[in-house]
Amino acid sequence: MKQKHFGKKCICLPARYLLTLTAVTTLFFCTEVSANASAKDVHEMADICMQANRILKDYALVGMGVDYHDPAKDLKENLELIEKEIKDLEGHKQNEKIAAEIIEIEKSWHAIKPEFEKTPDKTKMHDLRVMVEKFTVRCEEVAEDIAKDTGIKGEHDVVLVAELGMESQRLASLYLMKAWGVADSNYEEEVKEVVDQTEKLYKELFEADEKLVSKEIKEKLKKVEKDFIACCLFIGDRRKI
Repeated sequence: MKQKHFGKKCICLPARYLLTLTAVTTLFFCTEVSANASAKDVHEMADICMQANRILKDYALVGMGVDYHDPAKDLKENLELIEKEIKDLEGHKQNEKIAAEIIEIEKSWHAIKPEFEKTPDKTKMHDLRVMVEKFTVRCEEVAEDIAKDTGIKGEHDVVLVAELGMESQRLASLYLMKAWGVADSNYEEEVKEVVDQTEKLYKELFEADEKLVSKEIKEKLKKVEKDFIACCLFIGDRRKI
């Protein structure tokens, strides 16, 4: 039996937070894009980091039988999106170091991707999350390398906003993994780590020069942060009370 009631009750608030943050992320990308092709490369690599975690979240939702917001469709579309973004990155002229890093990311992702194309399996969820975590760490490093290579100060903030999206997906994945019944003795510590990192990202973005992160975006981020606080309380981190 599909868990429709579970889906609406237990993912509505996290979903609202994720959707709002996605809207802000899109606005930020559109605002900050320059004529420099490398700026687009930053956005695509940062998005790959975020989408990998979103795919993990959707994998759990599909496995649980939740059809709210059609996670099966999202999973398929985001697998295709990552492939497109990797091909875009490989098709752009890069220096030798960045080009090698992009190939490294492609190989790492293709080692994980086949599991997401199979029917979700609860017994594989924990190991998949570990694999995605390792992939994400390296993906973030490459995104930062590309940002530095552009010579555009604001590109670092693009990566930070993408990291907010990534951390929100990580938080959702952790919660859903627990709800699915996947054992994880470090659940509370991992939630704390994600929350702490998210708070650091918000702080850095709020303190950024308004020439790089506009007042409009900061105001929108403040609204998103309120949903983040509510999401933390919902999931179980109560330090924000």
